[in-house]
Amino acid sequence: MHMITTVGSSGKASKLAHITDLPTKPSGIILIESITHTEIKELASHCHLDHGNLCDALDINEVPRLEYRDDYDYLYLRLPTGSHDIAQVTQPVLLVYNKAALFLITGNKCPITADDSLIKDLAVMPSVTSALVYLLARAVDTFDRQIKIQTDAIHNIVIKMQKHKLQNEDSISFIMIEEQINSFVSALTPLVPLFNRLQSDRNLRMTTATNDMLTDVILATQQSINICNANAKRITSIGNAYTTLSNDSLNRIMKTLTIATLLIAAPNLVFSMYGMNVKLPMQWEDTAFIVTLILAIAIVILVIIWGKKRRLF
Repeated sequence: MHMITTVGSSGKASKLAHITDLPTKPSGIILIESITHTEIKELASHCHLDHGNLCDALDINEVPRLEYRDDYDYLYLRLPTGSHDIAQVTQPVLLVYNKAALFLITGNKCPITADDSLIKDLAVMPSVTSALVYLLARAVDTFDRQIKIQTDAIHNIVIKMQKHKLQNEDSISFIMIEEQINSFVSALTPLVPLFNRLQSDRNLRMTTATNDMLTDVILATQQSINICNANAKRITSIGNAYTTLSNDSLNRIMKTLTIATLLIAAPNLVFSMYGMNVKLPMQWEDTAFIVTLILAIAIVILVIIWGKKRRLF
């Protein structure tokens, strides 16, 4: 079910039930979540927006980019879904804006609007440009929160590995974290040149405060990318270390089984010989069992001495 929230220039927020309740020449900030293709067609017709660009907001494979069409800029972002589904770690979010109006359009629930303080903060924004930069800052913040969760998860896996308590579920979690990091890097990397392009756009008419805020957003984006890359390297190092430890553990197990096989097979050679139905030395002697047992023990001791010299154990 779609949600339409408008924040006017007076700072008053209101909920709308239908796309047609919007003014044909919108102003202020309009947040539209969980929009459908039918409603996109209505929005394009009612507010004179480009239908093709609006449809791209529902494309799950849409990449971050900026386009200009018919007096509106169309800025596409990808934000974390917060879901554990590897197939869709991020989702597209479309910001459509001009001097008078700013639309935020998503096909699902938007992580930016999850905070109840958003509407209050937008209501005090002096201009559409300020609101746009504020939304961009909130967008980068959604990555920061998810990246912190990833960092904590990697740290927990390292602790489990140190305590030799890793299980198959942890390996699956490791794969999911790595996929999330790759998706985040793909979503964040194009944002830096896009934000730089916005900063040099004279049509936005940024104030000094807004320009400084956008600079902070760019730096925060670069920092998030660096943290993601660092986490990716940690995952690679941890994966290599875990593989080495697993191989070493397997080698020790195979080594133990080999030694056990030698210790069992060596005396069994003597016992099997004296189990044959043929004439054997001392078979009629009362001390035959003792001699056979001593011979078997001697062979075991010789195997142990040989293994010590070979450093098998």
